[in-house]
Parts: sequence; C-alpha cells; structure tokens
Amino acid sequence: MKSQTAVLQEARARALNFLLATRTGADQQWFPYSAGGDCSLEATAWSLIALRQNKEVGAAGLDYLASCQNQSDGGWSTRPGAGKSDWNSGPVLLCLRILHSIYGDGDGDGSSKTSIARRNALKAGMSHLLDSRVEFFGPTARLLLLISKGRQGLEYGRGWPWDPKCFHWLEPTAYCLLALKLPTGPEKDVHKEVVKFADKFITDHACQGGGWNHGNDTSLGAFLPPYRLTTAEALLALQDYPQDARVKQGQKYLQSQASQDSSSLSLAFSILALNAFALGHEQELQYLLQRQAANGSFGPTTMSTAMAALALEAAAGTNILKAATAGGTR
Repeated sequence: MKSQTAVLQEARARALNFLLATRTGADQQWFPYSAGGDCSLEATAWSLIALRQNKEVGAAGLDYLASCQNQSDGGWSTRPGAGKSDWNSGPVLLCLRILHSIYGDGDGDGSSKTSIARRNALKAGMSHLLDSRVEFFGPTARLLLLISKGRQGLEYGRGWPWDPKCFHWLEPTAYCLLALKLPTGPEKDVHKEVVKFADKFITDHACQGGGWNHGNDTSLGAFLPPYRLTTAEALLALQDYPQDARVKQGQKYLQSQASQDSSSLSLAFSILALNAFALGHEQELQYLLQRQAANGSFGPTTMSTAMAALALEAAAGTNILKAATAGGTR
C-alpha cells in the first residue's frame, strides 16, 4: 500500500506532466486557460509557479513574462498585446518574484541584457501595483476628509480592481497582496503603506459571521454570504494577521466547508489557505485527489490543474504561498 506522501507525489507529478503538455506558442513558453485556447497570462503565471523547480521551464518563463510586460505602465493584461493592464498584473508579478528568487539574474554579474530586463520588469511591475490601486475618493473628497477628520479621515481601506478604474474587489486585491508579500515581503516603506490599506480593505469587508464575499459584505442593507474560494484567497493574503478576529472567523468558516465537495479550484485554494495556518485539510485533500483525471488534469482549465498541483505540494510539506510570518503574532 502506498504511503500518503507517495500518493501526493505521484498525483502532483501527473499534474505537472499535464501542464507541460499544455504549453504552446512558437517556443512553448506560455499556457492557455483551457486546451487549445490563446495565451492566458493568469494560467501561465500559476502554471509556472507550479513548475518553478523545472529549471528549463522556470527560467524561460521568467523571461517570457518580462517580455510580455506593457511598457506604457509596467503591468500585464489578460494576454500579450490585449490592451490596458488589468488584474493579471498581480499573479504575473507574484510569479516573477518567485521565479527571480530562484533563478536570479541568470548570469554571474547581472550585466547581461537578460539580467537587466528581469530586474527592470520587477521594478516596473512593483510600481504598477502602487499606481493601479483604486482611490475610492477623488482628490477633492480626500481634501475634505483631511480637513474634516484629519489624517484619520484618509485611513480608509483600498484595494485593486479587475479592470482599470473599476471598483476594488477581493480577488484582485488578494492576488496583488500576495505579489507584494511573497516570497520575501514588501520591499520598501511605500509598499508597506500600500499593503496596510489593502489589508484594511479586506478586513473591513469580512462577512457577518466569518468569511468573505467577492467584494462588499453588505448590499442594499442585506448581509451577503461568504464563499469558499474568496475566503481562502483572503486568508492567504492575510497570513500576517493570524490573531485578528476576522481572520480567525474566516478560518472557522473555511473549516466548516470541509464536507463540501466543490470545484477543484476552490478545494485547492482551501487546502493552500488551511495549510498556511497549520489547520487540517484531510477531507478537502481526499476530494481533490478524487477529481484527478486519467490525463493528470483536475478539470477543464489549466489554472485548476496548476492550483491543484500547488495544493498537493503543500499537503506534502512545501507551500509556496505560505508567508514567513504565518502563524506569528502580528
């Protein structure tokens, strides 16, 4: 009888092989959202994170994502050349930071064009996240808040939108927070300031009784219900607040969903989030393992398989989305 570790390793290897087989493009550098589709930078980013230990794929992916960056603002769109930068900037920058932490500049002294391009992409991507947040109040309104309430009037939470100038939502905010916090935390004081307000946006919008919806916790005077996937994403973004009451309530809500055999994507994110806080996820893991198809995939989308591979890796002992501060006392 195979050990649990062997089962997890075998399932993850099959998932990674499936991802490798889905690569496409002239140099097989990107991944479609679903088989036969166009390049999806979201699917490419998460797939590359899952495949990061494959040196050939990881190093090439790092350079590919850098080459897809929108030079006008330093962000990334849904696919190369699709137009204005959007929420994909979060997952792509997260991937870049993780891959760069492994493969660095790619040469001895960092003077090659490739090395310079990698560093410039990271720098521009970080700047883009600072510039693309939603300022819920305009300049005039902020001035009035400052005059009427002082500095405290400007201490409102703010996150990131799906598309430029849209209202901020939980999922893009969680992705951007992960990009700024992982793998080594915010780099500069200005990044820490942005992170603080984004954290506040998420904590301020926790649902009544625990967990998170897609954005607001209320609408037209009614309390909105939490969802498994968005709660898991929020918890991953708030790992440095393990003692916060809303984080603890979110954990309880996520644990209450253990008997629900939901989608591969929500199961994978649940496992990653629970694992990050050292909470049990045995039932979720069994549901996820049962969802693996003969070809190694975990559903019709590449992203589902990539996230499942990351969840299996976490269950086996390595959670790439676990922050160094998880389990701390902040």
